[in-house]
Amino acid sequence: MYSFDLETFSKKYLKGDIRNLAKLSLGWMQVLPHQYDFPLMDHMDCDDTDFAWEIYNRIWGLERMPESPPLDIGMPQPEWRGDTINSFRTLFGHEITEPCVGGDGIVGFKGLRRFGVEKELYGKVHEFWYTYHCIGNFIPFPNARVGNKTINTFRTIWHDYFDEFLGNLHSCLVYGGQTWKEGKASLPALIHENSFFWDEYRGKEGWEKFVTRFLLEGYCDEYLRPKKLYAGLWHWQHHVSRSDYVKACHEYIDVATANIHTRGERMMEIVSRTFPSDDAA
Repeated sequence: MYSFDLETFSKKYLKGDIRNLAKLSLGWMQVLPHQYDFPLMDHMDCDDTDFAWEIYNRIWGLERMPESPPLDIGMPQPEWRGDTINSFRTLFGHEITEPCVGGDGIVGFKGLRRFGVEKELYGKVHEFWYTYHCIGNFIPFPNARVGNKTINTFRTIWHDYFDEFLGNLHSCLVYGGQTWKEGKASLPALIHENSFFWDEYRGKEGWEKFVTRFLLEGYCDEYLRPKKLYAGLWHWQHHVSRSDYVKACHEYIDVATANIHTRGERMMEIVSRTFPSDDAA
């Protein structure tokens, strides 16, 4: 596996201060030579690269296993998987691109086009497209499967809204509650299958430990209980008014951006302490 030299990267691209990474979109790094590996898929996936795992390792002491016993579909299964907390395409849709010289080629988003709000929202949504690739929006999860589902892929039951996922996770870990089921998979079954990780976080004290360890206070109330943050709309949803869609977009970007940057700053402050004293800043 590629070993990422974070100290050298910080000196070369971050003016010698790794804390500058907090608000840097990792999507930008695809233009840099040899900065990303592609072990799991054929396109860049910022939250599960060697670079991201170098950060996860320094903060939480986690290392992605190269592979575990093959699945029935014949593919190796990683022990862990990086995940994106606040998704993008559920609300805004896929990017609409055109060939260009320089830039990212993004000229629109399918959700905005469907609701006819491109002129009103394009700039803010385009900026968020970069923000959601920032390190504060990433989290590692255990990746053992139930059926063909992992915790990462099971989140789609809630259209990938993290506040909904976190609320259901809290119900399972603290109260042993049942939640949605899809095929063989359910959240309690996935927690059981990944018990090597989740058992530590059962019960009220365990939950609070999980929230504070993974810096998720921004998604919880003062008692560290998950709170409802988003309207939970999706761009292909029927019977959604233009005004409700626009409001949901603004609220989602405002709340998610604040949480991403705050959490990213905390993450990189921790990482900076792992540097030799003359390299941290």
